[in-house]
Amino acid sequence: MAFANPLLLIGLVAILVPIIIHLFNFRRYKTIYFSNVKMLEDIKKKTRREQTLQQLVVLALRILGIAALVLAFAQPFIPTQNMKSKNGNLVTIFLDNSYSMEANSKEGSILYDAVDAAKSIVNAFSFSADFVLTTQDFTGEESHVLNKDQMLELLDKIQVSPNSHSFQDILTFEKNSCVDSHKGNIIHYYISDFQKNNFDIAKLKTDSATATFLIPMPTNESNNIGIDSCWFLSPVFKVGNQVTLFVRIHNYGKEEVNKIPVKLYVNDKQKAVAAIDLQAGAFTDCRMVYNIETVGTQCARIVLEDAPITFDDQLFFTYEVSDNTNIMAIQDKETNRFLYALYGKDSVFNYQSTTYNQVNYTELKQCEVAILSEVPQISTGMADELSKFVNGGGTLLVLPAKENDKSINQFLSSLGVGSYGSLVKKELKCSNINQESMYFKGALESQSEKLDMPTTLQHYTIGGSRSGSEIIMSLENGDPMLAAYNIGKGKVVLSAVAMNDDFGNAHRHALFFVPLHNIGIMSSIQSKLYNVIGVDPMQTISLKSNTGDGSISLKARNSKEEFIPEQRSLGNETALYFHDQVHDSGLYDIVKDGAVVGTLAFNQNRRESNLESYDDNELEKMAKSSGENIEVVTPDTKNIAKAITDKLNGKALWMYFIIFSLLCFLTEIILLRFWGKPKINKNEESAA
Repeated sequence: MAFANPLLLIGLVAILVPIIIHLFNFRRYKTIYFSNVKMLEDIKKKTRREQTLQQLVVLALRILGIAALVLAFAQPFIPTQNMKSKNGNLVTIFLDNSYSMEANSKEGSILYDAVDAAKSIVNAFSFSADFVLTTQDFTGEESHVLNKDQMLELLDKIQVSPNSHSFQDILTFEKNSCVDSHKGNIIHYYISDFQKNNFDIAKLKTDSATATFLIPMPTNESNNIGIDSCWFLSPVFKVGNQVTLFVRIHNYGKEEVNKIPVKLYVNDKQKAVAAIDLQAGAFTDCRMVYNIETVGTQCARIVLEDAPITFDDQLFFTYEVSDNTNIMAIQDKETNRFLYALYGKDSVFNYQSTTYNQVNYTELKQCEVAILSEVPQISTGMADELSKFVNGGGTLLVLPAKENDKSINQFLSSLGVGSYGSLVKKELKCSNINQESMYFKGALESQSEKLDMPTTLQHYTIGGSRSGSEIIMSLENGDPMLAAYNIGKGKVVLSAVAMNDDFGNAHRHALFFVPLHNIGIMSSIQSKLYNVIGVDPMQTISLKSNTGDGSISLKARNSKEEFIPEQRSLGNETALYFHDQVHDSGLYDIVKDGAVVGTLAFNQNRRESNLESYDDNELEKMAKSSGENIEVVTPDTKNIAKAITDKLNGKALWMYFIIFSLLCFLTEIILLRFWGKPKINKNEESAA
């Protein structure tokens, strides 16, 4: 047996008080004279024996009662084998304050229950212990060792956090926070709902820990419906176009839901609404169709109503709608009239042409499409600028010259796309059209055997890398006629023929014009719709207008929060690195030199949406099978202090000593009240 407060054992000296009272009892007896004292002497002897025995019993009861009371205050316990004194205790507590802890409990919110449990743990230790608190926030206050008062003060400040770190990151942060403590007993507590999609007990290594305790917080069963993600069916955003948005809605609960309204707002105007039915644990892709009415940055949000978990009931996103596409044709000497007829006379395009030795690269950065039309050679400087253009999100269309210089293939090889081979001087027809290609899809109602196909008199073979390539059109002999490659954020489209009569009639044929026209339509540089907080560390933006050389800041629309992210120039684009600066979901304006030049959308990680957690039995089985020194504490909130003390110190005995002390004092009172009291004979009583 050991004691939590051994210094209090000094109180055992109090047993001297009843001993002294017993030894120095100077009670005076009054003498009474009788004529015959023979009978009285017998009674006196008998009474003194009883009185002596009574006093000894009372003395023993008083000594035992006082001793038991002192021992109770010293908090005796039967210690566990792993709790040996090693220069004091270092107590680490991880308190999960993620969104899932907003779920209801019997007392209100399980986060509040978790805070109460953490306070009970802290109060179970003395002021000499060191404490480390870890939450999902990873704040500076949590990164060092605290005393007891600091720990309790910090627990009072805990609020629900939008952050949701992996369990491995939590363990790493906790370990780094403990380096300043030199206490020997390291005791870990993890208070959480232990969601299955985040908690991994295999990562708990307790080699250096004296004990590790898992404290699952019980919750009432809650249904949660969340917006998982969204995407567009087509990337074309032009005024007047009808677009189709798909929204994935997930029912994470165990009950079916019916007629849940889902609303779409664009620029604060409701554009579409839908009602969905969802089976338990299932998801559906909701289809929403609407028309684009304005140009510029479109700020949108999808909304549904669900309680008590609300962080995933909105999804913010943005996209750009341009009034036209900027196209630059880089040519040899003469302007190609067929390119001008295709792009220059269409109001959808801003078309300009220049010779290959007079390219204005500043203007090239403002374009979405660049066309190399029969350029005899490519300089090193041009190759570098075109490479930046493509990797930054631009589309490059290459139409070969009659005689290709080796610099052309060197440039194409540096991009990792196919290269031009030999010139095949043979008349061939186009034999196959990829109608599933984004450049053809929906353009043709059906492919008939009698469909008129373009004819080539000569063409270049396109060889080399086929990785990531898409054959849009091919010839009778199987050679590609038009092939597309994804490079970085952009595309490279290689044509086997040039747009002149020497290569056949492709440049006059409608089937060849369809993909070339759609290349211009679908080549607007589009940023991703939204960022996930804590998952997406950066986003690149393209600033097409001259907004000066000032730094870029992000300003939240729904609050006064504004910060300057880390910025790096990447050719035609600027990369913004968010680090841990974004905490709340919503829309953030891109501000440069006092002007708003764009908007980004941020959403919380949906990992917290799935409320399915490990129950007590599952945690206990995993703890036993892990082979580590891990125990699961499963009390209700009211008794958690006792449960923690029992688990920490072993079997607590102070309650038994309190009960024994009370029994001793009660027995003393009963003895003094009834022992030695004269009994009245019933016959004498009746005779009287």
